[in-house]
Amino acid sequence: MKKMILLPLLFLFTISFSQNINWEKLKGLHPDKVLLDGPRKPTKVLLLGTFHFGYPNLDNHKTDSSKFINVLSAGRQEEIQELADVIARFKPTRFYIEGWNQAFQDSLYNEYVAGRYKLGRNENYQLGYRVARQTGMKKVYAVDASNFASENYKIYYWLDSMWNLNNPIDSVRDKYWGRQFSKLYTISDSIETTLTMLENFLLMAEPATLRRMHGAYLATGFGTTASNGPDMLSMWWYSRNLRIFNKILQTQPGQEDRIVVLFGNGHAPILKQCFESSPEFEIVELKSLLK
Repeated sequence: MKKMILLPLLFLFTISFSQNINWEKLKGLHPDKVLLDGPRKPTKVLLLGTFHFGYPNLDNHKTDSSKFINVLSAGRQEEIQELADVIARFKPTRFYIEGWNQAFQDSLYNEYVAGRYKLGRNENYQLGYRVARQTGMKKVYAVDASNFASENYKIYYWLDSMWNLNNPIDSVRDKYWGRQFSKLYTISDSIETTLTMLENFLLMAEPATLRRMHGAYLATGFGTTASNGPDMLSMWWYSRNLRIFNKILQTQPGQEDRIVVLFGNGHAPILKQCFESSPEFEIVELKSLLK
């Protein structure tokens, strides 16, 4: 029986080396033919990676204040509305933000809808609240999450020593890539000021941008001589993003929903992999909404 199952798999394995697989010819062997052949259709997702409009500078890279974008200026407000109008073409039914305290978000959003709150700088307000009200949503979903390491280092004392930034690393490699990524971030800060808000979001969604934003976590502070780097990255960064994805699942979006997920662009590569890999979701690209 096992041999019978392996034969078609070996056939696929063999022909993949000589040519591209013709899924039409192979008919039902495409994974989606099986997984999506049922009553449940994928929920459409518009994933938006963003820079933080209020520049809290909590990440390793600190944007120089001379390169801050004033999102409250008249010109930038017009650009944000242009971006919001493009997002609205997606016809979203739910909006998920990098925020905490659902009760607080519900209260503030209701104040905004009632005309008693003027939007602050934060992207959750400028885009999340704006698009949600513009498209008639009752609420926005706050789905940021903590991570295993931060929650458990007092329980599991060995986590504290793993978190120690003095873990042995290849310092030459680490410093080299640290300088290179610092250069990339500094150039990016300058470029952002010359682009419209829509252009910035299109640039952040580019595959090359997403790959390299994720690459920063793999090139610096990761290559420890022991396994502490990979272990901490999984219990900190991967843990947080997988929890975010799980919190979205906990809200039970239906197949009829069209959801927007707005998070800092560093989160986007892992979240995008989750949405692309899960048969429950189908990614819609921002650029596909341009007229």
